Amino acid sequence: MVAHPSFNLVVQGISLLIGTALATGCSAPLDPTQYRAYLANPAHGFTQTQEANGISVTCTYRPTDLLVSQELAQNANSTTSAQLDSVRRSYAGKTCFALALAKDSTAIENQFATNPTAFTQTLTYLSNGIAADVFLVTSPRDSVPALVSMYPRQYGNTPRSTVLLIFDTHQLNLEQGFHLTFRSTAFNLGTLRFPFPAATLADLPALKFN
Repeated sequence: MVAHPSFNLVVQGISLLIGTALATGCSAPLDPTQYRAYLANPAHGFTQTQEANGISVTCTYRPTDLLVSQELAQNANSTTSAQLDSVRRSYAGKTCFALALAKDSTAIENQFATNPTAFTQTLTYLSNGIAADVFLVTSPRDSVPALVSMYPRQYGNTPRSTVLLIFDTHQLNLEQGFHLTFRSTAFNLGTLRFPFPAATLADLPALKFN
């Protein structure tokens, strides 16, 4: 199946989030650096960490406006309202998260470094299989699995394995709040739930566009 151009834009935009340095955030409106810092601060509710079976799992919400901003930043000229609206439309209906897993302060696959078969299976799960284990839920009857997962390996550059997840949320009303559910089939984590209530979403500052 050939991916739709707008879907490719989402994937490219999310890839830009890997390895970005975070600075200190403030209220609103925020520039892109401050916006990323706001999202990374656990006190604001957009980055949450849980521990299970000796594994640390951190879930971070990635608003599409951040992806829009990064795509527009590739244009050296000032952004027009028409350009902003056009790029926003290409991301419409997509919701993105980063899910980071670590064991003993290192990437999750490193625990299998001496077992080539288990190591390869873990990489395959992080790149593909994990998408079927992660759901975005707005009510008991409204949920969607991740549309796709991406795992760009960092080869020891970070102390965690960060998977990028894209959800098709055209049919969900996210403004009323939602939670991300991770039912791990590979690491015996049980079911982990990361809530994003309506009040937290409403407090998200605006992002300044150049």
